[in-house]
This record gives sequence, structure tokens and C-alpha cells, in this order.
Amino acid sequence: ATVPGRQIMVTKEPVGVAALITPWNFPAAMITRKLGPCLAAGCGAVIKPAEDTPLSTLALLELGHRAGIPRDLVNVVTTPRSLANDVGYTMCTHPLVRKISFTGSTQVGVKLANWCSDGMKRTSLELGGNSPFIVFDDADIETSVNAAMNAKFRNSGQTCIAANRFYVQKGIHDEFVTALAKKVSELKVGHGLLPNTTQGPLINSTGKTKVLRHIKDALSKGAIEVQLEVQSKKEDNHNDNFVSPLIL
Repeated sequence: ATVPGRQIMVTKEPVGVAALITPWNFPAAMITRKLGPCLAAGCGAVIKPAEDTPLSTLALLELGHRAGIPRDLVNVVTTPRSLANDVGYTMCTHPLVRKISFTGSTQVGVKLANWCSDGMKRTSLELGGNSPFIVFDDADIETSVNAAMNAKFRNSGQTCIAANRFYVQKGIHDEFVTALAKKVSELKVGHGLLPNTTQGPLINSTGKTKVLRHIKDALSKGAIEVQLEVQSKKEDNHNDNFVSPLIL
């Protein structure tokens, strides 16, 4: 303390029960990333996994129980999409829940923050991004293309930090597009358990519809599709959620 004879002390205490709301795109990693620090700080947790991937959470919790985590310390609430709003509201307004941790869309994050504001509940919100990938004339082509492939096609493009658009300086544009097209042409779309597959399906039919809508919109506004040597056009089959990679 700045005043003689006085002492400032900071005491760290568990905040209490934390509600952990996770996305579907990394169902195991998101749980462990949130739950690990929660347990280490001495807090209990209630987990609401995404409607599309509840089984990963249930499996992780079963492994946790086998490892010695008390059954009442961590609980899971699974829900259909139709009830997700109600469950989220209950978590944000219940007096025994002292903190909300959420990873997902900005739209949902705003809603959760509003619900938590009445009781000044603590929140940790990791919300959707809108990430540009920028390539200048002095960039190394190979390094840039490899980085672009990872930024755009990791997890079939379904990550919160995936590049949403590319800005390439004129002097390097054509060379970059040619090199990127060659790499994209090497991607293999198919079942995720097959050894040669590098691109799996989108998470559901809604995701597929959204991607195809973006493509149609871009083409209608003057975008030009770069020709690729892609052999399979999975999106022609309306019974699955595959979309072949392309460059506009």
C-alpha cells in the first residue's frame, strides 16, 4: 500500500457454479478448455453442449467420472434446438449460477449478455469473428498459400477464426490465385474416416444451405469462379451435407 502501516490484500475465491455453453465445431476441445480452469478454481459446472454434438460432451463427462470427478460437481443439460433459448435464459437468470462462459455467435452472445445484466452475472463471451486474409506484393507465395489453406479449409471452414474473405495486392494477385487453385484442387471431399479425405461435410443442412446461398449471391454480383481440377461434386447429392471447395 502507498500509505505507511497499511496493507492491501487480494483473496482469490471460487466464483461458484459456472454455466458453460459450447459450440459444435470443437465439441471436445471447447469442453476441456472451459471445464479445466473451472474445476481447478474450485467451481462446479453445468454444461450445455451444442444441439448438434451432445454425445462428445456426455462421453467426456463419463471419462471424468471414471477419473474421479464427483458426479454432482459437473452436470450436462442437453436440449433440442427448439428449447435452447429457454435453457440459456434459465442459466443466465438462475441465482445459483454465478458465471456464464459462452463460445458462439455474436447474435446469441448479445442475448446472453442482456439476460445476465439484470443480476450483474459474470460473463466470458468468445463471439463470432469476421476475419480478412491479406496478402501483399512482397509476400512469399508458398508461405501465403499454405497459411490460406489452413485459415480457410481447417475443419471444412467451420471455425470461428476461419478467413471470411481474401484481399490480395494486384502485383501478386494472379500468381497467388493460381497457386491457391492448385492447392485447393488437391483437396479430397468425402467421409471423414476414409484415409484420403481432407474435407468432410458441413455440420447440417442449414450450414450447407448457407454456403450455397453465399456462393449464389457472390456469383450474381459479379464474382468469377476459378476453374479447379476437382473430380467429385458432392453437393449434387441433396441427401448429404458436402460442398466441394471452390474459389471465387
